[in-house]
Amino acid sequence: MPRFNLLVVLFFLWTNSNLEAQIVTIPDANFKVALVTDTAINTNGDTEIQVSEAIAYNGAIQLSYMGISDLTGIEAFTALTQLYCHYNQLTSLDVSANTALTHLYCEHNQLTSLNVSSNTALTRLDCYSNQLSSLNTTSNTILTHLYCNSNQLTSLDISTNTVLTNLECSSNQLTSLNVSNNIALTHFHCHSNQLTSLNVSNNTALIVLSCISNQLTNLDFSTNTALTYLFCYSNQLTSLNVKNGTNINFAAFDAKSNPNLTCIQVDDAAYSTTNWPNKDATATYSTTCLTNVESVANPSIELTAYPNPTQGAFAIQLDKPYSELAVKVYNTTGEEVFAQNYTAVQYLELDLGEAAAGMYMVKVQTAEGDAVLKILKD
Repeated sequence: MPRFNLLVVLFFLWTNSNLEAQIVTIPDANFKVALVTDTAINTNGDTEIQVSEAIAYNGAIQLSYMGISDLTGIEAFTALTQLYCHYNQLTSLDVSANTALTHLYCEHNQLTSLNVSSNTALTRLDCYSNQLSSLNTTSNTILTHLYCNSNQLTSLDISTNTVLTNLECSSNQLTSLNVSNNIALTHFHCHSNQLTSLNVSNNTALIVLSCISNQLTNLDFSTNTALTYLFCYSNQLTSLNVKNGTNINFAAFDAKSNPNLTCIQVDDAAYSTTNWPNKDATATYSTTCLTNVESVANPSIELTAYPNPTQGAFAIQLDKPYSELAVKVYNTTGEEVFAQNYTAVQYLELDLGEAAAGMYMVKVQTAEGDAVLKILKD
């Protein structure tokens, strides 16, 4: 055999022998027992895990409920595809060398930080019930399932997770959340946060939404035709639009504990009244709620009404005379209870007469735009 080829063979044999002789350092006794007793990993059946064995293994490692507090040694498993280490006592976890990971289950530990920026093959990440104050998933662009609930997150950027179908981020400290890029989202749970707004108009594949126990004032599901489970109770809703043409497909609907919600816009008021009992007694179902009419008002037109509340009669004072204007009054279900045109007026008097007690919307239309205010009749 030529001398050069002989040297190559000897080098290969030396390298292979050296790798086999190298032992993976595994300080945690419980972790080591789990690896050594797994015959798919410990292929030579000894009491150690060789570096060569770790490198060769490309399956899953099951470590849940084992009282493990240290996963030092996991970095040797560079071809590892699935790691199950949930329900342990981990305070830190380094998976930066495990770049082949597709599934990571590390929930129910005591993690204060988690870096998955190197794990670009991840499709599922379960890290809920830890102590995470931040989580960066911007590198995980093929992530489909993210469960990060019950942590201490104050923000969450999922703008690059465009194939995400399942998102569970409940019981954190989120004050805002942008899901406009997550058009594949089907299951979305964001309850028990501090959200004041939530726009799901782009999430037309959405099937399940739970946004309970936030501070939401307005929700519009008119584009969410696949929605079948909606839980939005315990918020501060004044406007709720569920009129999407597919209300008959709903399997669950709950909008209770929204004391300021008087009208819920739906496909068919009679159907919803019969089939959707979970609402406050002060809210009614209607096909034409006007609770969003204020959003189209012209802020440059000022008007006041007094007395407010009123027994029925009240006056409207405008900021200046308008040559022509129309006044319309609606109840919370969208029914017009008063309409009158006026010419060259700045002050006018109205009377709701025998109209029932409750909230009314007064809309003043002028050539310069519209103005809106609410009147409460005692």
